[in-house]
Amino acid sequence: MPDIWSFAAVVTKTLMYFGILTSSGLVLTRFVFAAEISSVLPVMRKSSLLCALLGVVAALASFCLSGAALTGDMSGLTDPDMLGLLWQTQVGTALQMRLVGGVLMLTGLLLGGSGWGLAGLGALTALWSFTQIGHLSEGQDLWPKLLLMAHLSAIAFWIGILLPLNRLARNPGELARAGQLGHRFGQIATVVIPVLLLAGIALGWLLVGSWGNLFTTAYGLDLIVKLVLVAVLLALGAWNKLRIVPDMISGNPKAAAKLSQTMFVEWLFFIAVLLATASLTLLFALPDNH
Repeated sequence: MPDIWSFAAVVTKTLMYFGILTSSGLVLTRFVFAAEISSVLPVMRKSSLLCALLGVVAALASFCLSGAALTGDMSGLTDPDMLGLLWQTQVGTALQMRLVGGVLMLTGLLLGGSGWGLAGLGALTALWSFTQIGHLSEGQDLWPKLLLMAHLSAIAFWIGILLPLNRLARNPGELARAGQLGHRFGQIATVVIPVLLLAGIALGWLLVGSWGNLFTTAYGLDLIVKLVLVAVLLALGAWNKLRIVPDMISGNPKAAAKLSQTMFVEWLFFIAVLLATASLTLLFALPDNH
């Protein structure tokens, strides 16, 4: 049964996922939709700064909690010998990349202007850090890591569009622009979402290994929960694209309120997905014959 350190690690890792994916997604969104989001760029920059800082702090806390999980008490949080050993493992490598990526993002965002390029490099570095740890990091094959990178980039991009789209929609004078942004995102999503799904399915199959393991192991059942949550997110995204975005383009004043409501629900489900992912990586072992 998981102890207090395991639960603390799940919460901390969820916060780390949220910070890194949201900050990276906002940076990626800035590059793809530079013209559409110009009026809300200061808000995006501030939000990305805060989320990048959250990601760095949570990454450090998660690393220290790994030490506590090994010792079974609070001494592991600051034990230099234990943390020094962890620093030399994949856990340490992932932390180093997250710190580098976070610092690059924070520096680029603070600089503004041409600093966005530095922030973009930081975002990619932080996302790549997730390929350095976990079951998929074992072995020398590159393609599972590239699948995971594509999966994470698609998720970050999806999360990153939520804030600017909602901010634009809340301004009556920007409602039509918000509609156009939503329409363009919908067009790109026809490529991004299949990438997310196909990469996720391929990764899940690599980890679970069989239909039997999917339905008879704790790891497989948690993965099913995650898939159900993602299915709800896809349904919400389709509702936005087919019903709300056309209303925004036509200038329907009620569309903004509807968008805010659905996006609030999307945020809740995104957090639930991140929590399920953290649980998969920390609480459940892979099936024996995966």
